[in-house]
Amino acid sequence: MSVPSSTRLTAVRFPRCTARCWRHSAAVASLALAAAAWPQSPPDPEAAPLDEIIVTARRIEEPLRSVPMSVQVLPGEWLADGNTDNLYDLQYYVPGLVVNTLGGFGAGFALRGVTDQGGTSLSVATHVNGVFLGDANLALGRLFDLDRVEVLKGPQGTLYGRNATGGSINFFTRRPQPEYEAAFETSYGSFETARVDGSVNLPHGGGALRLAVAAANGDGFIRNTVDDRRFAEDDFWGFRGAWRLTGVERLDLTLTAERIVDDGGRGELWLPNPEFLPNPSDVHLTTVTLAEPFLYTSNDIVSLDIDIDLGGATLRSITGFASSHVNYRDDCAGMPILRDCVREILPSKYRQRSQEIHLASTGDDRVQWLVGANRFAGDEAERFFQFTPARNPLPSFNSLSNSDTDASALFGQITLRFAGRWAATGGLRYSHEDRGVTSSGTGTEDNPTPVSAGGDWDQVSWRADLSYTSPVGTLWYAGISTGFKSGGVTTQRLADGAFNAFDPEELTAYTVGVKAQTRGRRFDIDAAVFFYDFKNLQVQSVIFDGDSFIAVIENAAEAEIYGLDLAAGWQLSERWALDVAAVWLPRREYSDFRVTRSGGDFSGNKVTRAPEWTAAMTVEYQRPLADLGTISGRLEHHVRSAHFFTKENNPISAQGSFGLVNLVLKFENSGGRWYLFAAGRNLTDQDYFHQVFLQAAPGPPRNFETGVGMAF
Repeated sequence: MSVPSSTRLTAVRFPRCTARCWRHSAAVASLALAAAAWPQSPPDPEAAPLDEIIVTARRIEEPLRSVPMSVQVLPGEWLADGNTDNLYDLQYYVPGLVVNTLGGFGAGFALRGVTDQGGTSLSVATHVNGVFLGDANLALGRLFDLDRVEVLKGPQGTLYGRNATGGSINFFTRRPQPEYEAAFETSYGSFETARVDGSVNLPHGGGALRLAVAAANGDGFIRNTVDDRRFAEDDFWGFRGAWRLTGVERLDLTLTAERIVDDGGRGELWLPNPEFLPNPSDVHLTTVTLAEPFLYTSNDIVSLDIDIDLGGATLRSITGFASSHVNYRDDCAGMPILRDCVREILPSKYRQRSQEIHLASTGDDRVQWLVGANRFAGDEAERFFQFTPARNPLPSFNSLSNSDTDASALFGQITLRFAGRWAATGGLRYSHEDRGVTSSGTGTEDNPTPVSAGGDWDQVSWRADLSYTSPVGTLWYAGISTGFKSGGVTTQRLADGAFNAFDPEELTAYTVGVKAQTRGRRFDIDAAVFFYDFKNLQVQSVIFDGDSFIAVIENAAEAEIYGLDLAAGWQLSERWALDVAAVWLPRREYSDFRVTRSGGDFSGNKVTRAPEWTAAMTVEYQRPLADLGTISGRLEHHVRSAHFFTKENNPISAQGSFGLVNLVLKFENSGGRWYLFAAGRNLTDQDYFHQVFLQAAPGPPRNFETGVGMAF
């Protein structure tokens, strides 16, 4: 199966390669030439057309090629073949997406340069089965038994609203179906890692039940130079149950519940290339003196999705509950300046509740409308401890903080079709948010008296699109959309004695795009140019004070990003398929950023987590072997240019350009009952990091996996 045409690109001019970059490109070319040398029949002019892709990006089912925005769709089966089980891996299939880890402190996302640089909310919204996830640890939960992932690029301030300035990543798990089916897969690979997952679908009169499990266990790819302990192991387990009621006329109800427990420490942090390591050039070595460092996360998500067919409209209710529990301990990465330091989050508990109701029209192609309301409430309690005996005989932090968020919104969108081939869409959303935080502690940097701060914000966001569909089916569109990221406040006191409060981050986006297919639907292209205008961009500054770091969040005055998003897919023949995609950001900088609180002028600096180029290429081949079955191969190449992790654009806190090469080979028997596979990832053994700032988190080195699967 090839990547859907939503993420494809015709020939593009890639960034200038370094010598190392050329080496991986040469490796890809060699593997591609070897695959091409496989005996094959001449190109088939009647090659199967590309699949028609149905999405729900605008909360209704419609063909992807008719949606006037950039949307990338990744099928769950395709992701499973590549063993993509988290957002860290997913980012290499989605050009423009950058995800970095902050260990027990969550994660940062960026999409087309719209990035988390500060604040208390994410800039890219994530949803599971329509439920918004308000916490980074929930967003980073393991992925399994997925139907698809839809990535909406650009601000989604109308239908998705909350904190969707960069876009929205929507995960859809497989729903119970009316037919019996079961599947099972197990594998073994590098670092003694064993993996297993499976699912079963059990229909019954008027409904169906689906159960799915996934688990992995192994050693890590980080070796401790003190005692040969291993870190960053791939240890987790997850379970999901879904029950669907379909036996009642005009009613479709699905109840889904899942739990995911991750104790592998894949987000642990350490210093990149520290001088005190035996081999500073080996990024997969660390020095940990703490007896038992750990990172343990458990996530629970429950959703109730109800669709009622009212005749001329559909009423939908999505009720969600989610919680995350994090326990974390490290030794401040063994940094000499923090010798013998112990840092703990024991624990961080997050809970959220959400309810959305919307009414959407059906049956009239000339006028489509949707109106709805949303309510969200989340609260978090965190106990934080930090002790650095070499600098202070008393703990610097031993605090308890509580925060709560209450958000509500009203929204609507309408599409009018006129003059045969034209369509105009307008959307509007009103949002109100309240946020409060309280903290106290007994550390030397804590306030022993409970301190509370709070604030509230109102925001109106909107979008307007105009599109034209040509007689041959080519879609041309242009639009303006806005989005915002919630404001916030912390109990950190500034020099003037006031609390650290910051305003909402606002974005206005201008987009022009085209989606086209050949008449036989064997080649398609999706291209868009965009310009982002930021106001009040939220940026965090970290100041070292005594034996601790203090974070101050401020609003940058302005930032500008513009670029090109191109994607194309080509079904070369019945056996060969090619998909290429890229995002180019020639401008991605703070146009006016003079910091008043922490000092400094960063105007002209590059926005963080914003490579100039990100690109992905996939070549797929499949060949029947008489009556034995089918053999297939998938060659992947992901390229990313250099980018910074901090607003200061310090070369120490940067990631250079790199490329990843993966290869997956698979044999499936003729009855489709079982299959064998082998995979190699990061075949050129590139060194790269998910995060570089004071501490760092490197990505996995070259690794391999073999396995077997069965279907019943």
